[in-house]
Amino acid sequence: MAYPDPLTYVEIDLKAIAHNLRMLRRIAQKNRFYLPTRPKSAKPIAMDLLAVIKADAYGHGVQRVAPLLEEAGVRFFGVSDVTEGVRLRELGLKREVLLFETTLPDHAPYIVDHRLTPTICTLPMAEALDRYARQKKVVVDAHVKVDTGMGRLGVWHEEAFGFIRKVHQYKHVRLTGLLTHFPSADTDKRFTKAQIQALYDLVTNLDRIGLVIPYIHAANSMGLTGYPTHVMNLARPGIMLYGLYPHPSLESQIALKPAMQVKSKVILVKDVAKGRSISYGRTFLTRRDMRIAVVPIGYNDGFFRVLSNKAEVLIGGQRCRVTGVVTMDQIMVDVTSVPEAKIGAPVVIMGRQKDGVVSADEVARKARTIHYEVVCHFGNRLPRVYKSRNSFVKT
Repeated sequence: MAYPDPLTYVEIDLKAIAHNLRMLRRIAQKNRFYLPTRPKSAKPIAMDLLAVIKADAYGHGVQRVAPLLEEAGVRFFGVSDVTEGVRLRELGLKREVLLFETTLPDHAPYIVDHRLTPTICTLPMAEALDRYARQKKVVVDAHVKVDTGMGRLGVWHEEAFGFIRKVHQYKHVRLTGLLTHFPSADTDKRFTKAQIQALYDLVTNLDRIGLVIPYIHAANSMGLTGYPTHVMNLARPGIMLYGLYPHPSLESQIALKPAMQVKSKVILVKDVAKGRSISYGRTFLTRRDMRIAVVPIGYNDGFFRVLSNKAEVLIGGQRCRVTGVVTMDQIMVDVTSVPEAKIGAPVVIMGRQKDGVVSADEVARKARTIHYEVVCHFGNRLPRVYKSRNSFVKT
């Protein structure tokens, strides 16, 4: 059965993602890894990038983003769990795939069989991996997660030295990475620097006993650009790959291009006399005669209900305020002063139209959330259209 083109959709600019990757590589290349305790022969020296594509590439669609990044030379990918990792292998991705989320020992066969790189922070997990890898006569690469202050996954950094020595004894588990996580890199520099110091102390102590782990990483998007350090040789950019900044201060340091826009069309325009109400709960009463346009996007599509009577969209390049409560499938917007607002007129929910811009940050601010959630909501709920080299591909 043939379906019509969707009225409301997410447009992903793959060229923007490729551009953002180039910008991030330039920053990474400025960092130089050096530890006096590490043998000169220990590799690698230059900082590399691990592209974070969890949550379906932050709503941008891993089936198109992952091959693009692999073709661009990315050697490391980061996802949340085993299911996401297996999906990448099914898509044909050949490069190393790191699972950030520590999983259950029962999942060891899936990890080994699909050549995934697990994150270990418990001995039962290490034992299960070693046992199954031994049966398969292979060695599984693994990273150890160290908790330096996130308070989530990982071994507390005070206990990590002993834990890593125990894991190192397993013959079929090869430790190739050591990582931690910054919970407040955008708000607390002192705490983040203390985390880096704790990681440095751990790595140097391991080096001194000859337990050299090749890759050391902690830097997410904010860490990569805001905390240059010689301790780490692998960075994990996520949100910046997609053209968004983890902190406004970085806008002057790196020129990114947002990859996602959300677009729709007007499906109805009606005249509303003074004194009438709009939408559920009658939270909006017209104080004058108005023209109201109906746009087919609602909270089912990722447009938060909290944006009721707050958000603005673009029609004819002009800002049009949402009037009344956001419904499941539609919003109503004020187009009284927009003559271009007719049935079928293009609407930009998030993105650029003529000289007007509605950014993911603006949407997040009005919804009292973060732009990470905004792009994930839109991208994982709406149909996607991919723009690449001036052509469009629907998925």
